[in-house]
Amino acid sequence: MGIIKRQGIKTTIVNFTSALVGAVSILFIYPLNDEYYGFAQWLYNTAYLLVPLASMGITSLIIKYFPVYSKSMHGVRNGFSSLIFSLLAIAYLIFIVIWVFFKKYLFKVFDLLEMNAEAIREYELYILILLFVLILFQALMNHSTNMLRIVIPNIIQQLGYKLFLPVLVLISVFYGITRQQFAFYILLFFGSAVMLMFIYISYLNGLYFGRIRKPSKEHSYKGMATFSFFSGMNMLSSSLAFRIDSVMIPFLKDMINNGYYNKVLFIANTIEMPFRAISQISAPIISKAWEENDTSEILTVYKKASSNLFLVGSFLFVLIWYILDDLILISSNPESFPYARHIFLFLGLSKLFNMLTSVNTQIITYSKAYKYNLLFLLFLAVSNVVLNYIFIKEMDEMGIVGAAMATALSLFLFNVIKLIFIFSRFSLQPFSVSTLKTLFLSLLLLALYYIQPLTGPPVWTLIIKGIIVSAVFMGVSYFWKISEDINQSINQLIKRII
Repeated sequence: MGIIKRQGIKTTIVNFTSALVGAVSILFIYPLNDEYYGFAQWLYNTAYLLVPLASMGITSLIIKYFPVYSKSMHGVRNGFSSLIFSLLAIAYLIFIVIWVFFKKYLFKVFDLLEMNAEAIREYELYILILLFVLILFQALMNHSTNMLRIVIPNIIQQLGYKLFLPVLVLISVFYGITRQQFAFYILLFFGSAVMLMFIYISYLNGLYFGRIRKPSKEHSYKGMATFSFFSGMNMLSSSLAFRIDSVMIPFLKDMINNGYYNKVLFIANTIEMPFRAISQISAPIISKAWEENDTSEILTVYKKASSNLFLVGSFLFVLIWYILDDLILISSNPESFPYARHIFLFLGLSKLFNMLTSVNTQIITYSKAYKYNLLFLLFLAVSNVVLNYIFIKEMDEMGIVGAAMATALSLFLFNVIKLIFIFSRFSLQPFSVSTLKTLFLSLLLLALYYIQPLTGPPVWTLIIKGIIVSAVFMGVSYFWKISEDINQSINQLIKRII
């Protein structure tokens, strides 16, 4: 857990810095042009949704087969990078051919469901180019993960984009650029990000070009193709589950409502920032543990990740619950946050439960039972798409609340199914006494929210509430010793200061 903890802490710091920049943007910049912010989120999520199809899951081979290719050293690890990038180029070309021939049928489906697909027609080229760039970035990110280095990539992607997008929105406000120009600048940013990533991975000696060789007779290309296919379907289903709301809202509502929704979604996503860091750095550890059949290591990662993530996530959920109204009141346009508390409740709880169930996706994905994860993800994807379509349309003006409800319900069922499967198949479960302690502390503070009498100017109440909630939650969790890892980190910090 040493390298996981170090990289996880550093990445969490980067992500929280990104969240701070994003929070300022959410409150003071994006409300100035919710339409363009909603468009930016739609463009990115639509392209990202297509990544698994256009890459055919090949990027997942980078983590899964890196330990295998590293065992036999023929020159530059059997031309591992040459194999990956060649396959990605072929997969993308195949996708483009399929897209050209079948897109007319896709538009017919949109018309049948009474969904406005004009945005896809108008920005088709931008989506396809951004799709290719995102595939390259994901491949380079996975190469960096194999090196157990995720901090710099997160600085480039998370912090860099959080700084770039608000500047672009301000340019649209003061200089009136068109949507096409707006989309072009987004492409320019991600293209630059790919170049920076390539330079960084090359500096780490993490790219292995050369003659392509199979590492051993036990590992066939057929096996790699099978894993790639199922991983691609897993990623597609996951994207449908976690991004479909931001993609569907413009089809059923408009870009402005997508902007409203995504601002609250950003606030809810703050809760799971530590989860992204732990998931990234845990993936190669779990992959290696399955390769060596070390279930004790997997159980350790599973329980510690759950304990730490649930504690941090609960703190963030409770803190945001207390200060949400004050945050909205100090924004540049409080009216641009309709139904914010309703949306946050559903999305926040779904993020929190996802953190509680820890790295269950990684455990299934990198095990011999990885094919089952496809079934679970297909269930999640179908349920989320159907529920989003129904809830957004049926709830009319509160359609963006319906999107949050659909996502929360689908994600809850998805994680319950995975928990049951992992326990029945591998006899592993993530819960511990610290889970109950965190739950009790969180419920107690949430109950106190409804009896706290603090009122006044939003800036002061925000600060006072934040200080009180942080002090109580952190103090109780530390002295109650809810998380051994977090207590150890705090003690080390105190020793350095003293």
